[in-house]
Amino acid sequence: MPNKDPLVINKVSSHWNSYYDVNEYIHQEIEYFTKDKQEYLVSILMDEDRDPSEVTDAEIEHHFLYDQYLPQYHFEYFKDDIQEEFGKYEGKAKVEVYGYNMGWRNRTGHKIFDLNNAFDIYTEIAPQCDLIFRIKKVSPEHYEATIYHHDSPTGERYDIVILPF
Repeated sequence: MPNKDPLVINKVSSHWNSYYDVNEYIHQEIEYFTKDKQEYLVSILMDEDRDPSEVTDAEIEHHFLYDQYLPQYHFEYFKDDIQEEFGKYEGKAKVEVYGYNMGWRNRTGHKIFDLNNAFDIYTEIAPQCDLIFRIKKVSPEHYEATIYHHDSPTGERYDIVILPF
C-alpha cells in the first residue's frame, strides 16, 4: 500500500532546485577544477599537451575570478534550468505567489500571473538588481524561492504554486 504521508510525498518529489548566485558558481568552478586539473586543461584551456602538474591552484583561481563572461554563462545556465522545469506550463497555467519579508520594510504580498514564458517565474518576482535567487520544488506544483539583495540581505521568501487553467 502506498504511503500517503504528505511529508514523504514531498520528500520524494522535491528533487529539483536551481540557483543564480555568481559568487557561489565561481567558487564551485574553482573548487571543481582545482581537484581535476586535467579537466581544466582540456575543457577550459583546450590544451591537451600541457602537464596537469604544472597547473597551480592560483592559476585556476585567477582564471575564474577574472573571466568577464562567467556571470553571463551562469545566468544562461540558470535560464535553461528554469525553462526545463517550467516550460511545460507555458500558456497552460497561472502562477500564484505569496511573498514574505520583501524589501527593506519586510512586507508580505500576493500576486497571480499567467505563465506565458517559463522565465516569468523569475522576472515576475525578482527585482532588477544584483541578487541571489534560489528556487526548489517542494511538491509537484509547489515551489519555494528565496531572493537575497541589497534591500533584503536576510532573504525574501516566496511560495509559488502552479495553477492549471
